Amino acid sequence: MSDALPYYLSSEFLFRNALGGGLLVGVVCAVLGVYVVLRRLELLGVALPQASAAGIALSFWASGHSHAVTHEGHGVALLGALGGAFGCLLLLALVRRSPLPPESRVAALYALASAATILFIASNPAGDVELTSLFRGDLLSISDRDLARLVFLATGVGVVFFAFRREILLASVDPEFARTLGKDPARADALLYALLGVAISLGVMCAGPLVVFGFLTLPALAALRVAPTLAIAFAIAAAIAVGASLGGFFLAYRLDLPAGPVEIVASALPWAVIVAASTVRGRRAARLATLAVALAALLGAGPLGCARLLGDGAAAQTPPDPALRGSFPALAPGASVAVLPVRNETGEPLRLAAPNPLADLRRAVGDPFAPPSATVPDALTTITAAELSRRGVPVRAPEDVRRAFPSAPAAAPAAVVTARSAGIAGPLLVSTLRRYRFGESKLLLVHLDLELLDVDEGRLLWSGSARRPIPLQAALTDTEVLIDAAKPLFDEALGTR
Repeated sequence: MSDALPYYLSSEFLFRNALGGGLLVGVVCAVLGVYVVLRRLELLGVALPQASAAGIALSFWASGHSHAVTHEGHGVALLGALGGAFGCLLLLALVRRSPLPPESRVAALYALASAATILFIASNPAGDVELTSLFRGDLLSISDRDLARLVFLATGVGVVFFAFRREILLASVDPEFARTLGKDPARADALLYALLGVAISLGVMCAGPLVVFGFLTLPALAALRVAPTLAIAFAIAAAIAVGASLGGFFLAYRLDLPAGPVEIVASALPWAVIVAASTVRGRRAARLATLAVALAALLGAGPLGCARLLGDGAAAQTPPDPALRGSFPALAPGASVAVLPVRNETGEPLRLAAPNPLADLRRAVGDPFAPPSATVPDALTTITAAELSRRGVPVRAPEDVRRAFPSAPAAAPAAVVTARSAGIAGPLLVSTLRRYRFGESKLLLVHLDLELLDVDEGRLLWSGSARRPIPLQAALTDTEVLIDAAKPLFDEALGTR
């Protein structure tokens, strides 16, 4: 069981990005949050994440992207998040001479950003579901590229923060003394706000505003209440963030709950314990309680704690046998595969001509009652189920799958969550069509990826892929291409028997 944590950090674990992204967001926000709480900027910590969320919603509304569709959409999300956060800071700088108190200005911006976020989400049907999940803090939308961006920029934020930590400290604690030393507190403030803007933008794009605001405030509130020095406050806040991120994630994973809110509740527990201890027995007891809670959180989120939390389930979630990759694995007795709709990532509609030309004509003239056109992914879904059955693999009834999955899932983790909500147990087959082109050379250029997922344990059981060109000399129509390509395509992807 001591090897549980390395497996959850491996590429075989479907929720690895959610785990790593939540951990990075938690630690960076907790460290910067010490200054947010120390300088009484908590309201700014609410407004900036919401402004970033509004920027993401605006960028997707303007571009037509949704959060879980393409990597380009994720780049748009980052630009929108940065624009929202720094736009909010710029507006606050422009109205700093307003007679209104600073808290009132920040509150007004928060109200406007919240309203704008809701309106942009409501106006964007393509990204409604994904954006709602993002802002709720599900953490499932973090892609490999998002995680790489987060690691790179979080490292940059950490390096800059460490290099200028003394200037930021002087500007925060005693600006007049900083001036006597020849330091400009305005520059240090601008640097701190810039670091907050970058960290919050990345956090909101990957984890949502709720998670960002929680980690900006709760670990810092606990740390500053008991830490004798600022350096120790940073250490305690980071330790609480690590424990809350890892422990909260595994708890949410076991209980099938959104990871973000559970992590925030976990980060609030040390603060609640510290407040209770300081109220009853004074400051020394609170310090001891803080160290005990932080140590327990780290141990509880470590390999032994994870294995203990997951119980027998951790033993089952070992990496799949490499011998199973490339050949479809045997299923448990009574199990059947739910073949999900094939996800189209080719960037083309891939429509199939209807057997009756009048149906295509009705759609062309805009007849609202015309039947929807069939597509290559639709046909591949049916072909996949047939090929599995031909190999003796039990397949779940297509109508049962369609009720839970009327369209292709955005990603493998989202498919697992949807299946659990719909009460579907057993293995899921998630397919992604990344390339499909049949030209005059009579070669089908295709790239189809298959993943077999375990709904109950949330792990990858098997994966296969078909990438080699397929010669189809006799095929004339798109339907004939699919029929003729079925056997060689799935012989390569599933493995011959």
